[in-house]
Amino acid sequence: MEFVATESGFADGMGGASNAAGTADYHYVLFGPDTDEQHAERSGVYFEFDDQIHGAVDCVTAVAIAEDHVSFELRDGQRIIVRRGMKDSQWSGFLRGIQDAFGDDIIHKG
Repeated sequence: MEFVATESGFADGMGGASNAAGTADYHYVLFGPDTDEQHAERSGVYFEFDDQIHGAVDCVTAVAIAEDHVSFELRDGQRIIVRRGMKDSQWSGFLRGIQDAFGDDIIHKG
């Protein structure tokens, strides 16, 4: 799946992007920490696209960040590509959210 994100955000550990302001079919990605409520510890990273049915913990195996897009590689072989369609400041916040949620282990630049 691939879409041009027209809006994005990152707050309270949760991040995401969508093409809600566009005219194409609606798409989105959402990510953030999954916590073990009993122990209040982070147990992984939740990632979802287009519907909760497409959501799971630790399903992202790699994230590639380029100048104009981000590619999320999923455990099942799917690739979700989010292209920048917004101002630099908003895109930068999205990228910071990715870094915060996923960390250096699976993020690759270029």
